[in-house]
Amino acid sequence: MKTRTLAAATLVAALSACSAEFSPVAVFAICAPPAPDATTGACLYPATCDANLAGIPKLDVTTAKVDFKLAMQINNSLTDNSSVENGRVNTNDAYIQSFEMTYAGATLAPWSTSAAITVPTAGSSGALLSLIPEAYFASLIPAGSGTTSIVVNVRGHGILGSQDSFTTAWFKVPVQICAGCLNVDFCPAKIMASCPGAALGATSPGQTAGVVCIDPP
Repeated sequence: MKTRTLAAATLVAALSACSAEFSPVAVFAICAPPAPDATTGACLYPATCDANLAGIPKLDVTTAKVDFKLAMQINNSLTDNSSVENGRVNTNDAYIQSFEMTYAGATLAPWSTSAAITVPTAGSSGALLSLIPEAYFASLIPAGSGTTSIVVNVRGHGILGSQDSFTTAWFKVPVQICAGCLNVDFCPAKIMASCPGAALGATSPGQTAGVVCIDPP
């Protein structure tokens, strides 16, 4: 009897270990930052990544003066459940209302941000997510001229058109942290525009970003 009980418990544990967190709505990819418009400096984040980010995102915690942000692709795998015959409208569009962040590799408090992102049925949406608040930068300064690495775990919370709630699976974002490594003037004698945007008057975005140099007016 004890042997059968132990075997059953072992099977349950094994099945639990194989199961994965799943949601039809998911943070899918980190997008390569787009280049700003060469005239206006505006940033356009498409619904689907034009290209995924190559390499590990970088944050210079002594140069950056605004929250660390990355462009992300969010997918919705649900199909359109509308029916003309039954007079039923589609209720599978997803509406993300907030994002939750936790951190590994550094002692940082969990952080949440509000959101208003619609992810269409069987489609995707691009979003610029704030992943590390500027208030945390001082506690991330590495010793000397070295670098450190942390992982940002991010997930979204929201509702479907049916009003059913959902939570996405955690998505892991590795970030390389440095101090002063991006402290350079990207656009001498010109105006820097970046995606994600930098602090007003900054000469470096202080993080992985797309940059163009615009002639002053």
